[in-house]
Amino acid sequence: MSGYTGMSMDGIAARAGVSKPAIYRRWPNKPALAIAALTMLVASERPLTGDLVADLAAQLQSAHRNLEISGGVPLIGTILAEMERHPGFLETYRTRLLEPRRATLRELLEQGQVQGLIRHDADLDTATLVLLGSILIRDLAGEPFPDGWAKPVVKMVLQGLGPPDPGSRNAGGDRGTETAASTGRSAKGRHHRVGKEAKSGDTP
Repeated sequence: MSGYTGMSMDGIAARAGVSKPAIYRRWPNKPALAIAALTMLVASERPLTGDLVADLAAQLQSAHRNLEISGGVPLIGTILAEMERHPGFLETYRTRLLEPRRATLRELLEQGQVQGLIRHDADLDTATLVLLGSILIRDLAGEPFPDGWAKPVVKMVLQGLGPPDPGSRNAGGDRGTETAASTGRSAKGRHHRVGKEAKSGDTP
């Protein structure tokens, strides 16, 4: 058994060649040790490339890979189950893993705004939640994570955040306004002509 479920303080101490009390002096429990290990993995991730889609997808893939290494859902389940007795678990998870990941995603999305790929009024905080939430929901739903799974998720989110297509809805709306105005002018002209003809017909 691997991941968080198969992890034990005895096994870790044996592999590290130290005593179990030495492990406990630094990490008081298994969740704290698992979060520390994940933090080290996040710190060693590859740098950003400047390609918005590729960088966002890499962030999601790294987040998923780290969850797999740690046992994923079992670790989160333990943190939530122990929330009342050990609220520090959840706070540590948020401050050392979740918030830094969201900050990186938001930074990338802000770069997308500078590049003109994302609207300036887009809700970037919600976008980071949608991106990261897709990992957990996919895992809970039992869906596989094939190669390249993250890019379609990223592209779908960016499509919702992107500027409107000038050739579609907005342009159509402008054309519709112009057409309506033109139709109104034509109708007004017809009424004017009909009125003149009516007056002309009444003249003896």
